[in-house]
Amino acid sequence: MSLRARLAVVTALLLAVVAAGGWAVVRVVPRSQLAEVDRQLATSAVPQAFALLNTDRPVPPVPADRPFAAVYVAVIGTDGSRHAVVLPGAVPSPSEPKAPGVASAPGQVRPATVGSIDGGPRWRVVLLGAPDRPDQILVGVSLARTDATARQVRLTVWAVGAVLVLALALGGWWLWRLGLRPIAEVTGVADAITAGDRSRRVRGTNRRTEAGHLGVAMNLMLDEHQAAEARLRRFVSDASHELRTPVAAIRGFADLYRNGDLDEPGALADAMRRIGGESAPLAGLVDDLVLLARLDEGRPLEQARVDLSGLLRDAALDASATHPSRTVRTEIVDDLAVTGDPARLHQVAANLVHNALVHAGPDATVVVRGRRQGERCVIEVADDGAGLDADQAALAFDRFWRADPARPRQANGSGLGLSIVCAIVEASGGRVALDSAPGQGTTVRVVLPAA
Repeated sequence: MSLRARLAVVTALLLAVVAAGGWAVVRVVPRSQLAEVDRQLATSAVPQAFALLNTDRPVPPVPADRPFAAVYVAVIGTDGSRHAVVLPGAVPSPSEPKAPGVASAPGQVRPATVGSIDGGPRWRVVLLGAPDRPDQILVGVSLARTDATARQVRLTVWAVGAVLVLALALGGWWLWRLGLRPIAEVTGVADAITAGDRSRRVRGTNRRTEAGHLGVAMNLMLDEHQAAEARLRRFVSDASHELRTPVAAIRGFADLYRNGDLDEPGALADAMRRIGGESAPLAGLVDDLVLLARLDEGRPLEQARVDLSGLLRDAALDASATHPSRTVRTEIVDDLAVTGDPARLHQVAANLVHNALVHAGPDATVVVRGRRQGERCVIEVADDGAGLDADQAALAFDRFWRADPARPRQANGSGLGLSIVCAIVEASGGRVALDSAPGQGTTVRVVLPAA
């Protein structure tokens, strides 16, 4: 059953309960008042009337806690004439009730409801026959107050019912507008996306409601999914571009060998050397992609005590050996111990230093720093090269992104160095940041929890 159908059922049940309660009040209140009037007739009015007509009996007073609105007592002769009598302490009525068609037997009080002769209020009357006289006694109590109370109860019930119906209508409208309509919007967007329209989004989301939160969450989920698909397409395109050149070269040399074009002296050896040269970066690229895939899957890294001081010094020494013309300085304190994967953290240090050497320019100085900062170890690799602008700095950790795509792939790398650094650092419980500005160099900062 849909939410709208459930809301309609609940509203109908509430209306039925309200209607039943109002009907019960309207029925019960007048009946209880009429029963009270009958009790007064049987216990007070009729005994007083008999006592008044038989003067040898004392006339009981009207109870002070239950005064009558109006009491009528009359002796009806055999010719139909009436002789009205006023009970002591009772309020006389300006109207006269009609006589019921059947008189009550001696010793029995059978009240009946009749109207007034002059069209006045209704009466609750008893017609009694005197055992020792031929005439009859008519005793009645006006129902004006009872009818007024019944009318007031009916008006109150109708007013309360109307207010409740209006409140239910407003509550249902409010619930539909703020609750069910956004959910219906979310359902429509989900159906549209299932049908293939990926551009649909939930409109008019209000964060103050649960349904609004649902709409915002769905929009964010769709945006993230669309961004993930875009990143995946870009990743596949970039990976294909990176793999195309070495694969094409290896395939070309294989075709040359198969066609017999490597028969000249030294041609085969040269081809094998070229194949080895192309396969080495290809194998490194595949290894980097496999590492990133494992880190994306959240696979745990090895946990051991690692001395970052030694790793940083080794990375700086390797850089000086491979780039003897470059200036690589170190500012490293001792006892930079962290818990992590030694091989991966060594890869982090090596990638940071290599990235600075490659992208900072031939005359730039690279500084490798390592220090303690409270319960954390901070690694910084800085250079005084050309630096990056804000847009380039925002893309520095994207996969396959290169600051200068016009440079050859072998010279500029595959664009996975900082991506691997970011993935390893985050998997180790740390964070990485990049500070750069045009003409002010670049600083990559890695913060890891100390052991």
